[in-house]
Amino acid sequence: MKTKLIFSTETKDTEQWTSLPFIPRLNEWVNIGDILKPTELMEIKQSAQCWSGIRGTIQSVEYRHDDNDFYVEIYVWCED
Repeated sequence: MKTKLIFSTETKDTEQWTSLPFIPRLNEWVNIGDILKPTELMEIKQSAQCWSGIRGTIQSVEYRHDDNDFYVEIYVWCED
């Protein structure tokens, strides 16, 4: 399903569109290294105060409608 991932730290939010074969549940961990490129990971890691750069925690899952498409918006917390 078309998915909008929002990787959130204390100082910055980064958006990424992808297609996930599953919808994660609240408070689950997701391996961010499987989704993002190393340069995108470094950008998020630099904005985080304390993050290992490996996994994030799902904070919210919302279903949205854009034009004629439905998609899932997922907030991922990237702080340890």
